[in-house]
Amino acid sequence: MISDYLWAKTNDHDEWHPLILHMIDVAAVADIILSREPQATRNGLAELTGLSWVDARPWILLLVACHDLGKASPGFQLKWKKSKELLASTGIKLPRLPDTSIHHAFVSQIALEELLQNSGWPEELSELCSDGF
Repeated sequence: MISDYLWAKTNDHDEWHPLILHMIDVAAVADIILSREPQATRNGLAELTGLSWVDARPWILLLVACHDLGKASPGFQLKWKKSKELLASTGIKLPRLPDTSIHHAFVSQIALEELLQNSGWPEELSELCSDGF
């Protein structure tokens, strides 16, 4: 699976943390933080979605997990020299000169908004969520 080859974090020893695991880590930490918030805070977040907290919680955690979706873009992935080799082994054709100057947060914002709208979310809500995360 391609998600096995996308990185989110690296260190000085060329060790890396997969993007999918980073996204899961972030959602898990957010879940713990939210569980410590007053119920009124959780209910306020849920009200933004029009759902109860029980129903809104997984959606909110999914949105939080998607905060680094832009790290899947070629421009980000090819910032780490070993990534090109990893991705080439999957058969994916990569651009020769991807634009690495576009910040992954901007790519995340645009991609998340489009994904939400394509999934039937109202334009205003998808824009609010993508701007917030």
